[in-house]
Amino acid sequence: MVIDAMLKSRPISHDLSQRAVKKVIEAGYHDIQKLGESSWEERTMVLKDGGYNRYREQGATNLGDLAELVNEKYDGDLNNLLKKAHNNRDEARQLIKEIKGLGDLGADLFFNNVQSVWPSMAPFIDGRSLQTADKAGISTDLDAIYADLGHDSTRMSRLANGLRIVNIAVGVLMVLGGIAQFFPASMSTIIVGIYVIIFGLIVGGLEFLPNVPDYVYRYASFLFSFLGRGAFYIFVGSIMLHDHWTRYIAGSIIGFIGLGYLALEFIPSIEPPSNMREADQSWGAEQV
Repeated sequence: MVIDAMLKSRPISHDLSQRAVKKVIEAGYHDIQKLGESSWEERTMVLKDGGYNRYREQGATNLGDLAELVNEKYDGDLNNLLKKAHNNRDEARQLIKEIKGLGDLGADLFFNNVQSVWPSMAPFIDGRSLQTADKAGISTDLDAIYADLGHDSTRMSRLANGLRIVNIAVGVLMVLGGIAQFFPASMSTIIVGIYVIIFGLIVGGLEFLPNVPDYVYRYASFLFSFLGRGAFYIFVGSIMLHDHWTRYIAGSIIGFIGLGYLALEFIPSIEPPSNMREADQSWGAEQV
C-alpha cells in the first residue's frame, strides 16, 4: 500500500501510475526483502516497463530508500510502524512521511487504503474527497459516515478512494469534450475546446496537488458557488451543442451538471459548502 501511494502521488495519469504499481507487484517488490535485494537498475527497468518513464529514476531511488528504512527501523515489517505510533493516526502520519517520495498527498492516499488493514486508522477520508462529498450533499462527519458503514474499515477505505476518483473522472470528461471540438475544426470550436480542456485539466489536476494554489480562487472565483459554477457549465455546454454527436453528448452532460448545480442553489436544505461560497475567503488557507 505504501508503494501504491508513493507512485500514485506523482502528477501523472491514474492509468500510468496503476500500470507501474502492477509491474512493481509482478516483479515481487511488494516483498520488502526482495525489494531490498534489487538493484537500482532493476527497479528503474521495472518502472520503465510500467510506463513510469518521467519519474522512473527518482522512483527507483525512493523504492530503495523505502526498503532500507523499513528493514532498519521496522525490522522488515511496516506493521511495526503502527506499534511505534501507538495506534495514533497523527503519530503514524509523521512516521510514514519519513519515507522519501511520500508527502502530504501520498500520506492521504496511504491512509485511504491502509485503514482497511489497520482499523485503528479508521475513519479516514482525505480532505479533497471530503470536499467532493460536501459538494454532493453527503455528510462530511467522518464518525457519522463510519457508523453508517457499520464501522467497517474496508468499506470506509473503498468510499475514500471512490470519492477521489469522481473528481478525476469529471476532469477527464471535460478534457475529452474539449478535444471533440477539434473535429472538424474552426476558429470558434478551437477556442471553445482549449478553454474546456484547460478547465478539465484544472479539475483533474487538483487531485494530485496537496494544496490548491491561491490563484485558482483568485481567477476562477465563479467556480466556488453553486450559482456561478452552474451558470458556467450551462454556458459551456450550450456552445458545444453543434455539428457532431460527440459534441452533443459532451455538451449535454456538462449542461445537465450545470442545471444540477443551479437546482442546489434553490434548495434550502442543502447549503453551499464552505469552499463554494463567494464571500468565504478562508478556503484558500485550509490545509489538506
